[in-house]
Amino acid sequence: MIKKYYYILFLALSIPIFGQSLRKLEVTQIKFLGNTAISSSTLSTVIYSKESPSWFSQFLGKFSSLGNKPVYFDSLLIPLDLKAIKELYRSKGYFKTSVSEKTITDNSSGEVTLIYSIDESSPAYIKSFAVNGLDTIAPEYQVLLHDYAKVDTTTIYDDALVDEKKNYIITFLRDHGFMLSKVDKPIVTVDTLKNKVDVKLQFTSGRRYKVGEISTTRTGVGFDLVHDDLLKELVGIKTGQWYSNYDIQRGTVRLFRTNLFTAANIMAVTADTVGNVVPIRILADIGTMNELSPEIIMNNEENTFNLGLGLNFIRKNFLGDARKFTIGTSAAAQNISEFFHNPSFADSAFYGYFDARVSVEQPFIFGRPIGTKLETYFTAQKQKDKYNSNIFGAKLSFDFELPQFTYITSFNAYFNIERSEYTYKPIYLKNLLSLFLQRNNYPKAVADSLAANSVNSEPGGQLISQSTNAALGINVGANKTNDTFFPTSGYSISLLIEDGNAIPYLISRIIKTDFTRPLFFKTVFTSTLYLPFYSSTVNSFGLKFKVGQIFTYRGDKADIPLNQRLYAGGSNSVRGWASRQLVPSVSEFSLGANPTQEDLVAILQKGAATGGFFLLEGSIETRNRLVGKVGSALFIDYGNTWNGYKEFRFDQVAVAAGFGIRYYSEYVPLRIDFGFKVYDPNDRRSMFKKSFWSELLQFHLGIGEAF
Repeated sequence: MIKKYYYILFLALSIPIFGQSLRKLEVTQIKFLGNTAISSSTLSTVIYSKESPSWFSQFLGKFSSLGNKPVYFDSLLIPLDLKAIKELYRSKGYFKTSVSEKTITDNSSGEVTLIYSIDESSPAYIKSFAVNGLDTIAPEYQVLLHDYAKVDTTTIYDDALVDEKKNYIITFLRDHGFMLSKVDKPIVTVDTLKNKVDVKLQFTSGRRYKVGEISTTRTGVGFDLVHDDLLKELVGIKTGQWYSNYDIQRGTVRLFRTNLFTAANIMAVTADTVGNVVPIRILADIGTMNELSPEIIMNNEENTFNLGLGLNFIRKNFLGDARKFTIGTSAAAQNISEFFHNPSFADSAFYGYFDARVSVEQPFIFGRPIGTKLETYFTAQKQKDKYNSNIFGAKLSFDFELPQFTYITSFNAYFNIERSEYTYKPIYLKNLLSLFLQRNNYPKAVADSLAANSVNSEPGGQLISQSTNAALGINVGANKTNDTFFPTSGYSISLLIEDGNAIPYLISRIIKTDFTRPLFFKTVFTSTLYLPFYSSTVNSFGLKFKVGQIFTYRGDKADIPLNQRLYAGGSNSVRGWASRQLVPSVSEFSLGANPTQEDLVAILQKGAATGGFFLLEGSIETRNRLVGKVGSALFIDYGNTWNGYKEFRFDQVAVAAGFGIRYYSEYVPLRIDFGFKVYDPNDRRSMFKKSFWSELLQFHLGIGEAF
């Protein structure tokens, strides 16, 4: 009987101990010690063990896809982690690296910390980099590729470097006729005593092929509406030229750009090669020629978030030659809540835009692959408490297809003629003129009275400006970032050069008529730089710098219309200010001690239009993934506009700082940013003396990243 009691007591005591041993331990932290060559964030991406998400993420994960479930400790993953860390170091040239692990368990809280201690040792340097098997190709190609393969002996070995050179050479061969060229697995010989590495790449170039017969196969509901000759012309590959993988890829892109095809493929029929000639087959599935497409509009035009609806009718292969005829309308609101409350474009509470366009596009002009587009448009815009505008215009643009190996990655030119009419609102005119008078030492009460009298003397209390301008411009860009949608390293630059009214001025001189509009020259340079600060594909650190200037070489620059001027402030600019809020003071005009009514009206006529003629702005931003598809951003923005570069002053540069939330959808990032006015050149009171909601905070909704 006594033995039975002891047995029961033993079971009772062992139950909590046994239960505790089976309790799941949550991985709350993973530490890496001793690593200097590779960041902890990069190491964490290659190991199999993962840190458990925050309590907030776990909470969201219980009822939505935004969060994640807790991660529990699994000792079987540790050997895999150790192997993954060593493999990563080996790929970076650290062949002697050793790794050990340690776990710290807190049974009371059910948490465990993983610690990986790393002894990196010294890296190995490349001693030689040999490329073999290129003896049968042209001598000039041999020289070019061998020069490319040269590696300095002070270079640390890296698998990525070997792959880069291997891929470049095999791509070059296949783009210059060597269709069946191959490369063996790189031979990497490591001398661990001297910490030196010999690399050998063995290529088999094979025979050099030319393009033979080009055939087509058409399918789909519209197969009889697109002819074989058009398919061949779009692809641009000719019989007798050297075979090129790049030409095939470029031809495929050209086919899809026309929107004629639901599927398209270009292939070399290697089974039918004869000698050094390979036939090419174009496969195209052709869809319907008419398309009616409604759309939801979300964009960042005018540096502010717009939400609206649009409808487009597209006629494909219009008059043949893959032309595309489009009629489209769209309307978008900036004050979303007010628009939903009373959805009327005529309502005084609405501000946004309405746009109607008709365009014709074609992929060729003069037999060259230059995308050409001719469009005419009407845009009506309402800016809150500022102005209403009606703009009629026509634009002819050319998008040039650039060769394969060029520094410039985009180049387009355009000619745009536009008729604009702006109706300024009385409250805007009064505030503008009062502010101008106050800056000319008038007391506020006197300035307000003079401004009100002057504006009220205008017919209907409004001021209307009209102008017709013609612009000839080019856009040049180079994108050298590592990713189009979420770059983490590299840079991009773009340059806009535009001349205003030179062509109509020359015509007026020829036909000997008066020309009163200003002649101006506009340049805008934008650059972005992404530094590999985090060594991670989900975190990024970037900088933006933008500068622009409008030079007027004939006429009065005050007559340049609003949509041609430079602006700062908004969701893609200085985010502590609303869209187009950072504009210069009207400092180029002066008043006497006793201004007449005519003087004040002249100021309104010259100074009513906002916008500057010199722009400088920039941003510093870090983007970090928080959990799943949700990320964050911290930023500092700066900038402003002036009437000219000679008026630039550092103490007039507005500075904003803030944070944002990102949701990285399958298509494009969605963002909301909260910007705070850190330094306001027009209100230099301390931040702590300003109203948080009305004077400091500005929030923006946006599509895509700010830059």
